Amino acid sequence: MIEYLKVARVDHWLKNIFIVFGHAVAVVLVLNLQIDGSIVLKAVLSLIPACLIASANYILNEILDAPFDKLHPRKKMRPIPAGLVSIPILWGIMAGCIVVGFALAFWWFKNPGYWIALGLLLLSGLVYNVQPVRLKDRAFLDVIAESFNNPIRLWLGWFALVETMRFPPLSIMLAWWCFGGLLMTGKRYSEFRFIDDKELSGQYRKSFQVYTDQSLIIAMITYANLFCFCAGWAICSYDSLNNLVFVFPLIILAVVMYFRHAMSEVGARLEPEQLLQNKWIIASTAITAIVAVALLYAHQTGLFNARELLDSPSDYSASPSDEGSSMSPES
Repeated sequence: MIEYLKVARVDHWLKNIFIVFGHAVAVVLVLNLQIDGSIVLKAVLSLIPACLIASANYILNEILDAPFDKLHPRKKMRPIPAGLVSIPILWGIMAGCIVVGFALAFWWFKNPGYWIALGLLLLSGLVYNVQPVRLKDRAFLDVIAESFNNPIRLWLGWFALVETMRFPPLSIMLAWWCFGGLLMTGKRYSEFRFIDDKELSGQYRKSFQVYTDQSLIIAMITYANLFCFCAGWAICSYDSLNNLVFVFPLIILAVVMYFRHAMSEVGARLEPEQLLQNKWIIASTAITAIVAVALLYAHQTGLFNARELLDSPSDYSASPSDEGSSMSPES
């Protein structure tokens, strides 16, 4: 049984923690930080259908990738290429995950937005893995497609807590997508260096026939810049998010930690999924989250408002004498 759980990648359910970001956006922008037991329960329940659909996608991925995994120095030991599991049983488990996942979604959540987002999560797995599309084999599109799971998880968290069919702000969706692109490109870079054989890596993953160290580094920098731009756009656009401007130094620190680890010799020897398990990345991310929550609470309670502190005169064209005259009693 343990081998079947490995194929379903139950240990990768932790990735669905990104749904919590959708919960956070809904709580800040729609619920005004008002949280009760029913909200917490909905947030917890929203993770379960997503985990089941994610496992269905993982099973599909491993079945279709088995011939290529045999060429990987470590993945050749996975249950399917190693012949430790039955493919028909895996198809059955996959179907069960899909049926139970959607049944629970329809039972627990009344907002159609959640159902649609869950369907998109399943569709993303099909588009990513199944021919003739199989975006997994297309350089750069593979990262764009895989990181699209980030906004999907954002929608799952959002629609689980709100009644509206309106999507979260575009700026936040794009920021979360670009953040996913950064993580996925770092994963590709680590895997590319881990195999360390251009011909073998190209046989294992067709996109590696196009990728180079340089192109992957440039892509990581691009996604990091786009993430910062879109995050800044969101912070400027919504008063309740203004205080998060002071989180940016910590965000940059977390991104630098990720770059440093992904590009290190140690990072090159790690499986891609192990990149995010680095203690410094975890610590910097946790500190960033704690400070962000504190600043959001400070804005909500009126303890601190970044806009009042940082606002500058809107018109610098007026001369000092003009400003003086405008303030005189006679004016």
